Amino acid sequence: MTPLLLAIGRQEIAMVLEILVLTAAIYAVLRFLRSTRGFGVITGLGIFIVLFFLLLSLLNLWPGVPVLDYIVSRVAPFLVVILVILFQPELRQGISRFGRPGLFGWFGPAHADPEILARIATAAGRMSTERIGALIALERGVSLEAYAENAVTVDTPVTPILLETLFFPGGPLHDGAVLIRGDAVLAASSLLPLTSNPEIGRRLGTRHRAAIGLTEETDAVTLVVSEETGQISIAVGGEFSPGVPIDQVEDRLREAMQTEARKASEEEGAILEEQAE
Repeated sequence: MTPLLLAIGRQEIAMVLEILVLTAAIYAVLRFLRSTRGFGVITGLGIFIVLFFLLLSLLNLWPGVPVLDYIVSRVAPFLVVILVILFQPELRQGISRFGRPGLFGWFGPAHADPEILARIATAAGRMSTERIGALIALERGVSLEAYAENAVTVDTPVTPILLETLFFPGGPLHDGAVLIRGDAVLAASSLLPLTSNPEIGRRLGTRHRAAIGLTEETDAVTLVVSEETGQISIAVGGEFSPGVPIDQVEDRLREAMQTEARKASEEEGAILEEQAE
């Protein structure tokens, strides 16, 4: 083998190794970030930055729009800083939704077992009748591991009796939220972020604000049972649906889980259509 061929062979091997190392590193970073609260924000921010620099590159290659080019390249950075300062909560929610799983096929959303939803609905109905306060969060594509770190690990199959026991008044775990992953209770007594949406009525208590806040930062679906009225409410995508009848809880939960998946598919389809045009 000649020195030239040997050098080419080594170069190809080095390129393959470099690609493998970078792939493994990127996968490890994404897997780590997926378990953090800011995964959606980080993903959406990364996509936004890439699109912004692509726009600048296109304007530099297309000299027919000098005014627009000047505005984007000179004024936009200052506007971005102002917007971040003034609308930080809204930007965080928007970027988080933009980076949710399913939008670009990353980390597809999990699908809840109908049997699990039936068990949750049964427990919610009983707690509603007894006016036992409860807050249940169902994990989908975005991991709720970060919210389980300071909670009590349970890791037990979901059953109505278990849920009712966890929220029994006076019990050590009745405060906070129960996190459900698949067919198991991941953790109990979890503290969730409260919504900062000013449009949310002040009459809503901490449980309801936490239920909405989690759905603003993740793609989870949350269910709340009011301790004062026994009213059952469901939150998804930052939207709150109060006063769900007991006999409709299971159907509304199933609809909420499917709504998030359908939203992601519709958003992805709209983006693909815009790119095709």
